[in-house]
Amino acid sequence: MPVLKLYYGDMPFWRAEVCRLALHLGKVPFEDVRAKTPEDRAAFKESGKAPFGQVPILEVDGKVIAQTGAIARYCGKLGGFYPRDDDFAAAKIDEIIDTASDITMAVGKTFRMEAKEKTEAREHLATVTLPMYLKALEKIMTENGSTGFYVTSKMTIADIAMWRLFGWLTGGIV
Repeated sequence: MPVLKLYYGDMPFWRAEVCRLALHLGKVPFEDVRAKTPEDRAAFKESGKAPFGQVPILEVDGKVIAQTGAIARYCGKLGGFYPRDDDFAAAKIDEIIDTASDITMAVGKTFRMEAKEKTEAREHLATVTLPMYLKALEKIMTENGSTGFYVTSKMTIADIAMWRLFGWLTGGIV
């Protein structure tokens, strides 16, 4: 088994949680390296470990994987939450992970807006953007039958990602 170190902040955001939970639930040992202070974040940034200057990153035997989707798929395979031999199911899981990223970007771009602009943007999120994504996500789950999962008949990284994304969205961030 490779030596794994997952780097992220000390928060339960979906981008890291999907990886943490896939490894934890799959009983895959890993070191959970969390930047807890501004000094921790500065030290991490200065380390140069993140090739694109952002987290999460995963070290695998000292080699770095960057980008949420790539890390989630790798951890999902190790933990048993991403198919190794079903390309269609893998593509559907990727579709959900990409949708989580799209929703995150749509919400995130409103964070640094001034009050009036933010109110208008958040109104658009609530009436147009999020309903469009939620309708599509509901359709995907419905088309998968009465399994309670987005893809296949068991939990995948798609389900973990959406569970944490919805926790973030309903936790008062918007």
